[in-house]
Amino acid sequence: MKSIKGKLIALYLGLVLVVMMVSGSFILLSFQSMELQKAHDQMRVYAEKISEQVVLSNDEADFQSGLLSFSQSGSSDSALQGNIISLDGVTIASTASSKPPFKQYKNSVIISAFAGEEAFSRRAETTDGVKWLSFAAPVQINGDTKYVGYTRMNADAIYESINNTVRTITLAVAIAMLLTFFIGYVFSSTLTGPIVALTGKAKQLARGDLDQSVRVYSADEIGQLSETFNYMASELNKTLGEISKEKNKLEILLHNMKDGVLSFDRYGVLVHKNTAADELLDMDESFLSIDEFIKKFEINAGIIIDMMQPGFSKNISFWHGKKYINANFSPYFNEKELQGVVIVLQDNTEFKKLDDMRKEFVANVSHELRTPLTTVKGYTETLMNGAIEEKEVAMDFLDIINAETDRMSFLVRDLLELSRFDNKQIAFRMVKVNVNDFVQENIRQNKLHADNKNQTLTFEPYGNAIQVTADKNRIAQVFNNILTNAIKYSAEGASIKVWIHEDRNFVKISVKDTGMGISKEDLPRIFERFYRVDKARSRAMGGTGLGLAIAKEIMESHGGDITAESVYGKGTTMTMHFPKNPQIKEI
Repeated sequence: MKSIKGKLIALYLGLVLVVMMVSGSFILLSFQSMELQKAHDQMRVYAEKISEQVVLSNDEADFQSGLLSFSQSGSSDSALQGNIISLDGVTIASTASSKPPFKQYKNSVIISAFAGEEAFSRRAETTDGVKWLSFAAPVQINGDTKYVGYTRMNADAIYESINNTVRTITLAVAIAMLLTFFIGYVFSSTLTGPIVALTGKAKQLARGDLDQSVRVYSADEIGQLSETFNYMASELNKTLGEISKEKNKLEILLHNMKDGVLSFDRYGVLVHKNTAADELLDMDESFLSIDEFIKKFEINAGIIIDMMQPGFSKNISFWHGKKYINANFSPYFNEKELQGVVIVLQDNTEFKKLDDMRKEFVANVSHELRTPLTTVKGYTETLMNGAIEEKEVAMDFLDIINAETDRMSFLVRDLLELSRFDNKQIAFRMVKVNVNDFVQENIRQNKLHADNKNQTLTFEPYGNAIQVTADKNRIAQVFNNILTNAIKYSAEGASIKVWIHEDRNFVKISVKDTGMGISKEDLPRIFERFYRVDKARSRAMGGTGLGLAIAKEIMESHGGDITAESVYGKGTTMTMHFPKNPQIKEI
C-alpha cells in the first residue's frame, strides 16, 4: 500500500476491529453464560419441585396416582419437560406424554445423577430438529438415591437470542467500521490533503496547464512547499502565457472550422486533426502516416516528392463515398527543411452536384434546341435552293418547319415556367374544387385519345362530395399531364383506371395504367428536369422531359405532392396528393 492515507485508514480500521472483536466476544460469551445459568437455575428449581411434590410428598399407596397426575400435568410441546427415571433407567413418568410408554433417556447428566451428583449439560442436544438443554438430580429417600429427576428445556429460543446478539454485535462492528473509516478518512485527509493537492497540481502543470495554485493550510514544511509551488507556477504562467493563449485561439479556430484540417509531421505521422476532418472522412481510427492517407483515397503518390519543394501547394479532388472532397496540400518548412504538411479538406459535394446539374441542363437544352434548329435550317436552305418553286414540296417543308418551331416554343415555354417557379413568380388563383366534377371534366377531354388507341379509360366517382382548395387550371395541367402520359405510353387495348381516395391528411387522385412501366433505377429520377426513361421514344412522341418536373413544382406549391409507383413491364400508378388543410395564401 503506497498511499499514506490508505496506511492511516487501514491502521485505524485494524485497531478498531480488534477492539470491537475482543469486546464483542466478551459480551457474547457473558450473555451466553448468563442465559445458560438462567436455564440451569430454572431446570434445577423444576427438578426440586418434582422431587418434593411428586416423589417425596406421596406415600407408597398414592405413589402411582401421583406419577399419573404428574404425567398428565405437562404437554409434549412445552418448553420445559420433566421426567422421573427409576434406578434401572426406565422412565416411569414424564410431562412429555400423558400415559406410558414413556420415552427413555440416557445421557451423561443422568449417569451423573445415578452417581448421586447433580449434572447440567451446557451443550445442547438436537432431537427431532429441536435443541434441548438437560439437567438431572438424584431423588434421595433416607439418604439413598431412589429416583432421578431429569428435566429438559427447549433451547431454541436461547440460541435464537444468542444468534440475535451475534447479529447485533456484527451490525455494531460494521457500523463502527464505517464510522471509523469515515473518521479515519477525514483525519488522514487533513494530513495528506495538501500533499495530494500539490501532487495533482504538479501533474497538471507538467501536462501544460500553467494556471495552477494550491491553498496554503499551515506554516509548516508542507505550507512552505505549497508557497514555493505557487510562486513557480505564477512565474512559469507569465512566461508561457502568451504562447498558450495563441495556441488556444488556434485550437478553437481549427475545431470550429467547417473545413477539415489534417496536420502531419516531418516523418508523415498524423499529429493533429479537427472534428470536421473526422466527419468528412468518416475516420474511425487515426491515420498513422500520410502514406496511408494517400493510399486510402487513391491520390497520386508523386505528390509526396512535390511537397519537398518550398512554396509548393496543390489542390486535389476525390470521391469518398457520396462526398466529393477537395484537399489542399500545403507543406511548411523551417528555413529549407521540411517540417510537415497541412491538408485542408473541403466538402464540395453540393457544388459538384450543382455543377453537374448545370452541365447536364445546358447539354439537355442544347440538345433539345439543336434538333429542331437543324431541321429548320436544313429545310430552309432546301427551299432557298429552289424547292420553293415546287408548291407541294414547299408546303410539306413549311409544315415541318412550323411543327419544329412549335416544339421549340413549347420547350421555351416550359423553361420559362420552371424559371418562374424557381423565382417564386407564379401566382395561384385558389378556389374550392369539387374533385369528382374536376376528374370527370378532364377525363372527357382525354377520352377521344384513349378511344383512338382502343384503350379502356374508367373512372368511378367517389362516394363523398370532396372538395380541395387549389388553382383549378394548374392542377388540371398536372392531371392532364399524368393522364396523357398514361395514354401515350400504354399500348393499344390497355386499360387506364382513375380513382379518388383519402386518408387523414390528404385527398388523393390516382391514375393507374398497364403500360410499359418504369424500372426501379429510373423511378426516383422521373421528376428531374429533362430526365426521360426512354429518351429516343420520348422525343419521338414529342415530349420535352419537363412535364413531370412542372407537375411536381405545382403540387408542392399547393402544399401537396405527386408520387409514382411502378413495376417494369406491368404499369405505373401516379398519385396527386392534396392537403386537407393547405397552408397556401390565396392570390
